[in-house]
Amino acid sequence: MPVTLFHPLAAENRADPYPTYARLRETAPVAWSSAPVPGFWGFWFVSRHADVSAGLKDNRFGREIARLLPPEALPPVPAHERPLMAMISHWMLFKDPPDHGRLRRLAAPVFAPRAVAGQRPAIERLAARMVDQLPAGTVVDMVGEFAYPLAIDVVSDLLGVPEGDRPLIRDWVRAITAALDVIRTEESIRIGAERAVELSAYFADLVEMHRRQPRGDLLDLLIEARDQDGRLSEEELLSACILFLFAGHEASAQLVANGLLALSEAPEAHARLRAGQVEMPLAVAELLRFTSPQQIAFRYALEDAELGGTMIRKGQTVGFGLGAANRDPRVFPDPDRLDFGREAARQLAFGAGIHSCIGAPLARIEAEATFALLARRLPRLDVAALERQDGVIVRGLARLDLRL
Repeated sequence: MPVTLFHPLAAENRADPYPTYARLRETAPVAWSSAPVPGFWGFWFVSRHADVSAGLKDNRFGREIARLLPPEALPPVPAHERPLMAMISHWMLFKDPPDHGRLRRLAAPVFAPRAVAGQRPAIERLAARMVDQLPAGTVVDMVGEFAYPLAIDVVSDLLGVPEGDRPLIRDWVRAITAALDVIRTEESIRIGAERAVELSAYFADLVEMHRRQPRGDLLDLLIEARDQDGRLSEEELLSACILFLFAGHEASAQLVANGLLALSEAPEAHARLRAGQVEMPLAVAELLRFTSPQQIAFRYALEDAELGGTMIRKGQTVGFGLGAANRDPRVFPDPDRLDFGREAARQLAFGAGIHSCIGAPLARIEAEATFALLARRLPRLDVAALERQDGVIVRGLARLDLRL
């Protein structure tokens, strides 16, 4: 086995991985990483922007390891984990062509830039209403009381989830998220699998309601693909609903939370934002670069492939470091500084290639509307306390207490 050069679970890397990323970019741009977690064999961690960008677009690296290796080469899935694995096996996130393209095309019209532009007024109204409800003169957890509820409401509107069910939906999805991270335990896997069963049952009921009374939303589009021309199986339909909730709220909520923390630590940048001296799309691109919610995008080598001077063997796992690439000084000078004057269009927070985030246009509009509102309504970002969430794939906050 290769020598381990990157320990993602080390305390210093969980607190702040960026110094390690910087070291690896110069000394071991494709470095072996390992961690003592269930079912985890280790992976090649790629840290340079050029290699990450190229690798994500390279069809030698894919998602479906089960197609590549014989069944006996894969570890058996424990019984308590099977419902979770069965659910994500239908996610386009874990599919390669041709299934990936088929599933992505079904949802593409809803997430196209022109389509999501029409969501901006509704998002602005929703965000403004939530800010109005924050108690002035107190300390407020902007993660639990603003960022997550807003992100859940935006994607729940697309799926026709009733407002009263959204707190429950959030708890289910966060349990599934914890079960899929590199940092996971037998207990988190068991709970995540249980929540996957419960969430699938919930959407089965919701689908039947929509079949009786369509509402013209994303869920109806998926139901039509299932019922009229068979482009979706029933299992794919239910799994797609959970995927859009899972992928559609976590990164968006953490972009807002991470962005607020970054702005609190960069008063000059915050002042420029408040003064209207920077266009909001440019500001959001820089926040995505500087504090990427998703840090690692995993792929499998579908054949032997050389990347960054390292030979990666067929079947091995590769972790493309989105967060590391976004701090590469070869592309972004002085990368550890939040700078709204830079051109950050080449940031990779949403990935690249066929598996790039389908909801990126919606997430950008949501972030633009939110940061524009908060720049007007929160003249100071006074952090009283914060707590990072326990995760490696997604780097974010469990709490961000601001004095309003």
